[in-house]
Amino acid sequence: MASQWYESFFTSLALDFWRAAVPASATAEEADFLATNLGIDPPARLLDLPSGFGRHALALARRGYRVTGIDIAPEGVEAARNEARELGVQADFLVGDMRSAPPGGPYDAAYCFGNSFGYLSHEDTKLFVRNMFHAVRPGGRWAIDTGTAAESLLPHLVPERRLEAGGIAYSVRNSYDALAGRLVQSCILEKGAVRQTAEISSGIYTAAELQRLLAAEGFRVVSASGSLDGRAFQLGDRRLLLLAERR
Repeated sequence: MASQWYESFFTSLALDFWRAAVPASATAEEADFLATNLGIDPPARLLDLPSGFGRHALALARRGYRVTGIDIAPEGVEAARNEARELGVQADFLVGDMRSAPPGGPYDAAYCFGNSFGYLSHEDTKLFVRNMFHAVRPGGRWAIDTGTAAESLLPHLVPERRLEAGGIAYSVRNSYDALAGRLVQSCILEKGAVRQTAEISSGIYTAAELQRLLAAEGFRVVSASGSLDGRAFQLGDRRLLLLAERR
């Protein structure tokens, strides 16, 4: 597999920024959404891919689900393992790649939260969807949360943006490659004398394109929401929550 930006971007600095940027209340609300909409009760087996530093996996494990989290960043996996031990919850965290078939299946349900769905190339995205189809049991659901659907991203795209959280500054310069269908970002993370730069990109799909992509691999889209309360997705919504079911 060719080396990609996401293989090296998620260092401790990046993980610390996102940990500080996302309040615990947001994680709790998203865990509520998953527990309600995946349609299964504890101790069902869930797959979190990619799992980041495990915020959703740990929240669901505390509710009694048996969760396996897989992520490409060793720092994130180790942080999730440590927090699981501190909390005294049962959750498995493995280092792995979205482009590879996840081990341990079939799972009762799965989810891809944290805005990571578009990281891959188009061909690798199709492979990811295919792998997830085989990772869940027939009738199992897969929840996807993304802020980079075309209807969400393009109406609000600005040339530059700067965020601060946990004493870390995150500066981003944005551009949109229309022919490639990708958001291209030049990023700088800074905390004191520590500085990290990266050139990253994300695939941009309309909601209809995502539905066709999922359907081509055997999923049926159950719902497309623009918020955690289940309101139907519409142009300008900041996020798209797709719920798909394996046929």
